[in-house]
Amino acid sequence: MVVRMTNKPPFDGERVRLGELIGKAKVNRCGDRQFPVLSMTMHDGIVRQRDRFKKAIASKDTSTYKIVYPQQLVVGFPIDEGVIYVQNFAEPGIMSPAYNIWDIDTSKVLPAYLELALHSPQAMTYYAAQMKGTTARRRTLSSDKLCDIRVPLPSLGRQLQTVRLFQQVRSLSHVNERNMAKLDLLVKSRFVEMFGDLDSDDSRPLKDVCSIITDGTHQSPKFVDEGIPFLFVSNIASDVVDYETNKFISAEDYEQLIRRTPIEIGDVLVSAVGSFGHPAVVRDGRPFCFQRHIAYLKPRHNLVDSDYLHAALLSDDAQRYMDRCAKGVAQRTVTLKSFKEMKIPVPSMCLQEEFAAFVSQVDKLRFEAQKQKDELQTLYDSLAQEYFAI
Repeated sequence: MVVRMTNKPPFDGERVRLGELIGKAKVNRCGDRQFPVLSMTMHDGIVRQRDRFKKAIASKDTSTYKIVYPQQLVVGFPIDEGVIYVQNFAEPGIMSPAYNIWDIDTSKVLPAYLELALHSPQAMTYYAAQMKGTTARRRTLSSDKLCDIRVPLPSLGRQLQTVRLFQQVRSLSHVNERNMAKLDLLVKSRFVEMFGDLDSDDSRPLKDVCSIITDGTHQSPKFVDEGIPFLFVSNIASDVVDYETNKFISAEDYEQLIRRTPIEIGDVLVSAVGSFGHPAVVRDGRPFCFQRHIAYLKPRHNLVDSDYLHAALLSDDAQRYMDRCAKGVAQRTVTLKSFKEMKIPVPSMCLQEEFAAFVSQVDKLRFEAQKQKDELQTLYDSLAQEYFAI
């Protein structure tokens, strides 16, 4: 159980305009120099591209990329999804010329504290209210409106205490993330132990062991404020189905779209575009719909178990196959034809069921780790609401 770790100390500062704490940085282009390419992620901040992604996603020509120095603030888009972070590496890097870069007055505010404040619930609400534009992913926040946001600014000492408190909660959450990663590796190791020596004669293409292989809706969904969840590639990026989304469709539209993909418990989804190769088993009967960048596999349960298929798609052989088959440059794509022709070993159902029983036991441990992580996130959100009230 997660408990409150501390009571908030009395506020000892003032609320100031963000414009008093940051200023537009001088634009420095990469030119013909060499710098590590950095990418902005929604949840993990600024990361080295080579560490995060299987493949280079930057343009080959990085001459116009902006140099970002340590402790500078980078503003991306859409900002109302939290794409605003501090560059926390020890050396400069380069980022997309579309991003805006700001210098931070470190005599007034700790960059780590400012980053927390700019991701608070109050800040996120402010961004959403002040953004302009009609297309969701292209709505922007002007520099003036960004600078107008009010930031609670305690003393530097109190800022440091706040940063350490939030880092402690994050550290505990990362422990659970590492435990879940170890459990995933345990399943992969068990798969290799049980099925790694199968002869190629035991392999069959997915089109033989699945009754349906198709993808999600090709229609442009009419989103509504609430209704049936609409899922994207990011919803299966952790190899499980994550139903958390801010996109919904009506029950009427769902009935039309689901005819093409009659989803049932035990079906398997696989990301096919961008971050491709992430499979997820449908574990419960709640309704949902999904984008066309996700492949949909309905296993023939007399031939292949869902958990076995999930593990087979995560195997090194399957991942290498998908990497070879992926087409395109900006967004590499694994086609339905490639999925249909992918071969996996198909052992006896007796062995598959033995493996599925092992996965079931591991899933119980993973559930507990995920539950603790969720509780820590709730605590984190509660603290953010309390500490950064504007």
